[in-house]
Amino acid sequence: MFEFSFVDLDDTLYNTYLLKEDIFNCFSNCGVTREDYRLSYNKAVHGPVVGYFDYTFKKHADILREMDYQIPDTIFEDLNNLMTKNYNDDEAENFILDLKKISNKVILLTAGKKDFQQQKINSTGLDKYFDRIVIIDGGKSQAIIDVAGQSNKILFVNDNLKENVKIKQDFPYVLVAAKKHKIAWEDDDYQINKDLPFFDSLIEIKDYAIRSI
Repeated sequence: MFEFSFVDLDDTLYNTYLLKEDIFNCFSNCGVTREDYRLSYNKAVHGPVVGYFDYTFKKHADILREMDYQIPDTIFEDLNNLMTKNYNDDEAENFILDLKKISNKVILLTAGKKDFQQQKINSTGLDKYFDRIVIIDGGKSQAIIDVAGQSNKILFVNDNLKENVKIKQDFPYVLVAAKKHKIAWEDDDYQINKDLPFFDSLIEIKDYAIRSI
Protein backbone atom coordinates (compact mmCIF):
# COMPACT_ATOMS: atom_id res chain seq x y z
CA MET A 1 0.00 0.00 0.00
CA PHE A 2 1.04 3.56 -0.58
CA GLU A 3 0.73 5.72 2.51
CA PHE A 4 -0.16 8.75 0.39
CA SER A 5 -1.18 9.22 -3.22
CA PHE A 6 -1.05 12.80 -4.49
CA VAL A 7 -3.05 13.48 -7.64
CA ASP A 8 -3.01 16.65 -9.74
CA LEU A 9 -6.18 18.25 -11.10
CA ASP A 10 -5.43 20.21 -14.29
CA ASP A 11 -4.89 18.02 -17.35
CA THR A 12 -4.65 14.98 -15.11
CA LEU A 13 -8.18 14.46 -13.80
CA TYR A 14 -9.64 17.54 -15.48
CA ASN A 15 -9.28 18.35 -19.19
CA THR A 16 -8.14 21.93 -18.71
CA TYR A 17 -7.13 22.25 -22.35
CA LEU A 18 -10.83 21.90 -23.27
CA LEU A 19 -11.75 24.60 -20.76
CA LYS A 20 -9.07 26.84 -22.29
CA GLU A 21 -10.53 26.27 -25.73
CA ASP A 22 -13.97 27.29 -24.48
CA ILE A 23 -12.47 30.40 -22.86
CA PHE A 24 -10.92 31.28 -26.21
CA ASN A 25 -14.29 30.87 -27.91
CA CYS A 26 -15.77 33.40 -25.49
CA PHE A 27 -13.01 35.94 -26.07
CA SER A 28 -12.95 35.33 -29.82
CA ASN A 29 -16.49 36.72 -29.94
CA CYS A 30 -14.83 40.00 -28.95
CA GLY A 31 -12.37 39.73 -31.84
CA VAL A 32 -9.47 38.25 -29.89
CA THR A 33 -7.10 36.37 -32.18
CA ARG A 34 -5.74 32.93 -31.39
CA GLU A 35 -2.21 34.29 -30.96
CA ASP A 36 -3.25 37.16 -28.68
CA TYR A 37 -5.34 34.71 -26.67
CA ARG A 38 -2.32 32.47 -26.21
CA LEU A 39 -0.10 35.37 -25.16
CA SER A 40 -2.68 36.83 -22.80
CA TYR A 41 -3.55 33.48 -21.24
CA ASN A 42 0.10 32.70 -20.52
CA LYS A 43 0.48 36.10 -18.89
CA ALA A 44 -2.73 35.71 -16.89
CA VAL A 45 -2.06 32.22 -15.59
CA HIS A 46 1.37 32.86 -14.08
CA GLY A 47 1.97 34.62 -10.81
CA PRO A 48 4.89 36.94 -10.10
CA VAL A 49 7.17 33.93 -9.47
CA VAL A 50 7.84 31.20 -12.06
CA GLY A 51 5.93 28.03 -11.21
CA TYR A 52 3.21 29.87 -9.32
CA PHE A 53 -0.27 30.45 -10.68
CA ASP A 54 -3.07 32.98 -10.10
CA TYR A 55 -5.38 32.90 -13.14
CA THR A 56 -8.81 34.49 -13.00
CA PHE A 57 -11.20 35.50 -15.76
CA LYS A 58 -10.99 39.15 -14.64
CA LYS A 59 -7.20 39.17 -14.76
CA HIS A 60 -7.30 37.66 -18.25
CA ALA A 61 -9.93 40.14 -19.47
CA ASP A 62 -7.95 43.08 -18.07
CA ILE A 63 -4.82 41.94 -19.90
CA LEU A 64 -6.77 41.78 -23.15
CA ARG A 65 -8.15 45.25 -22.47
CA GLU A 66 -4.57 46.47 -22.06
CA MET A 67 -3.97 45.00 -25.54
CA ASP A 68 -6.73 47.34 -26.83
CA TYR A 69 -9.49 44.74 -27.08
CA GLN A 70 -12.98 45.85 -26.11
CA ILE A 71 -14.02 43.24 -23.54
CA PRO A 72 -17.46 43.96 -22.04
CA ASP A 73 -18.30 42.97 -18.48
CA THR A 74 -21.16 40.89 -19.87
CA ILE A 75 -18.60 38.30 -20.99
CA PHE A 76 -18.15 37.15 -17.40
CA GLU A 77 -21.57 35.47 -17.40
CA ASP A 78 -20.51 33.21 -20.28
CA LEU A 79 -17.10 32.59 -18.73
CA ASN A 80 -18.52 31.78 -15.30
CA ASN A 81 -20.99 29.37 -16.90
CA LEU A 82 -18.01 27.33 -18.09
CA MET A 83 -17.21 26.54 -14.47
CA THR A 84 -20.35 24.43 -14.19
CA LYS A 85 -19.44 22.21 -17.14
CA ASN A 86 -17.97 18.76 -16.67
CA TYR A 87 -14.44 18.60 -18.07
CA ASN A 88 -13.52 15.37 -16.28
CA ASP A 89 -11.25 12.86 -17.90
CA ASP A 90 -13.50 9.87 -18.69
CA GLU A 91 -11.37 7.65 -16.46
CA ALA A 92 -11.03 10.07 -13.53
CA GLU A 93 -13.67 8.68 -11.18
CA ASN A 94 -12.66 5.04 -11.55
CA PHE A 95 -9.01 6.03 -11.23
CA ILE A 96 -9.57 7.68 -7.85
CA LEU A 97 -11.67 4.76 -6.64
CA ASP A 98 -8.89 2.34 -7.66
CA LEU A 99 -6.26 4.47 -5.92
CA LYS A 100 -8.25 4.28 -2.70
CA LYS A 101 -7.80 0.51 -2.79
CA ILE A 102 -4.00 0.77 -2.86
CA SER A 103 -3.37 3.90 -0.81
CA ASN A 104 -4.17 4.81 2.79
CA LYS A 105 -4.76 8.46 1.86
CA VAL A 106 -5.58 9.99 -1.53
CA ILE A 107 -4.85 13.71 -1.73
CA LEU A 108 -5.89 16.13 -4.47
CA LEU A 109 -2.96 18.53 -4.85
CA THR A 110 -3.56 21.41 -7.24
CA ALA A 111 -1.89 24.75 -7.89
CA GLY A 112 -3.77 27.90 -8.83
CA LYS A 113 -5.93 30.73 -7.53
CA LYS A 114 -7.86 29.15 -4.65
CA ASP A 115 -11.39 30.28 -5.55
CA PHE A 116 -10.90 29.47 -9.24
CA GLN A 117 -9.50 26.01 -8.50
CA GLN A 118 -12.28 25.29 -6.03
CA GLN A 119 -14.91 26.03 -8.68
CA LYS A 120 -13.26 23.53 -11.01
CA ILE A 121 -13.06 20.93 -8.25
CA ASN A 122 -16.74 21.43 -7.41
CA SER A 123 -17.68 20.88 -11.05
CA THR A 124 -15.93 17.51 -11.15
CA GLY A 125 -18.02 15.89 -8.42
CA LEU A 126 -14.85 14.07 -7.34
CA ASP A 127 -14.19 15.99 -4.14
CA LYS A 128 -16.08 13.44 -2.05
CA TYR A 129 -13.51 10.75 -2.83
CA PHE A 130 -10.44 12.56 -1.52
CA ASP A 131 -9.16 12.34 2.02
CA ARG A 132 -7.88 15.87 1.67
CA ILE A 133 -7.89 18.65 -0.92
CA VAL A 134 -4.85 20.93 -0.99
CA ILE A 135 -4.95 24.08 -3.13
CA ILE A 136 -1.71 26.05 -3.35
CA ASP A 137 -0.42 28.75 -5.67
CA GLY A 138 2.78 26.78 -6.34
CA GLY A 139 5.56 24.79 -4.72
CA LYS A 140 4.23 21.24 -4.54
CA SER A 141 7.32 19.87 -2.81
CA GLN A 142 6.55 21.81 0.35
CA ALA A 143 2.94 20.70 0.20
CA ILE A 144 4.02 17.05 0.10
CA ILE A 145 6.18 17.55 3.18
CA ASP A 146 3.37 19.35 4.98
CA VAL A 147 0.92 16.51 4.33
CA ALA A 148 3.06 13.35 4.25
CA GLY A 149 5.83 14.28 6.67
CA GLN A 150 8.54 11.61 6.73
CA SER A 151 6.53 8.99 4.87
CA ASN A 152 8.49 7.38 2.05
CA LYS A 153 5.71 5.35 0.45
CA ILE A 154 4.26 8.01 -1.82
CA LEU A 155 2.71 8.08 -5.29
CA PHE A 156 2.63 11.37 -7.23
CA VAL A 157 0.49 11.63 -10.38
CA ASN A 158 0.74 14.76 -12.51
CA ASP A 159 1.04 15.97 -16.12
CA ASN A 160 3.44 18.88 -15.63
CA LEU A 161 6.93 17.70 -16.55
CA LYS A 162 8.75 20.55 -14.79
CA GLU A 163 6.87 19.85 -11.57
CA ASN A 164 7.53 16.12 -11.90
CA VAL A 165 11.27 16.66 -12.34
CA LYS A 166 11.31 18.91 -9.26
CA ILE A 167 9.44 16.37 -7.13
CA LYS A 168 11.80 13.55 -8.17
CA GLN A 169 14.82 15.70 -7.41
CA ASP A 170 13.50 16.63 -3.98
CA PHE A 171 12.14 13.18 -3.13
CA PRO A 172 13.90 10.38 -5.05
CA TYR A 173 11.84 7.79 -3.18
CA VAL A 174 8.50 9.12 -4.51
CA LEU A 175 6.95 7.11 -7.33
CA VAL A 176 6.24 9.78 -9.96
CA ALA A 177 3.90 8.87 -12.82
CA ALA A 178 3.21 11.38 -15.56
CA LYS A 179 -0.02 11.56 -17.47
CA LYS A 180 1.15 12.80 -20.84
CA HIS A 181 -0.08 16.27 -21.72
CA LYS A 182 -0.65 15.84 -25.44
CA ILE A 183 -0.40 19.57 -26.17
CA ALA A 184 2.18 21.05 -23.80
CA TRP A 185 4.81 18.32 -23.98
CA GLU A 186 6.24 16.00 -26.63
CA ASP A 187 7.22 12.36 -26.06
CA ASP A 188 10.87 13.39 -26.38
CA ASP A 189 10.46 15.83 -23.49
CA TYR A 190 9.30 13.04 -21.21
CA GLN A 191 11.77 10.46 -22.51
CA ILE A 192 14.75 12.64 -21.60
CA ASN A 193 13.86 11.92 -17.98
CA LYS A 194 14.16 8.13 -17.92
CA ASP A 195 13.13 7.80 -14.26
CA LEU A 196 9.83 9.61 -14.89
CA PRO A 197 7.63 7.18 -16.82
CA PHE A 198 4.75 8.73 -18.72
CA PHE A 199 1.43 7.28 -19.81
CA ASP A 200 -1.40 8.15 -22.16
CA SER A 201 -4.17 7.23 -19.74
CA LEU A 202 -5.08 7.07 -16.08
CA ILE A 203 -5.77 3.35 -16.43
CA GLU A 204 -2.16 2.79 -17.48
CA ILE A 205 -0.99 4.81 -14.46
CA LYS A 206 -3.19 2.75 -12.15
CA ASP A 207 -1.74 -0.50 -13.51
CA TYR A 208 1.80 0.88 -13.16
CA ALA A 209 1.14 1.94 -9.57
CA ILE A 210 -0.19 -1.50 -8.65
CA ARG A 211 2.89 -3.17 -10.16
CA SER A 212 5.13 -0.81 -8.21
CA ILE A 213 3.73 -1.38 -4.72
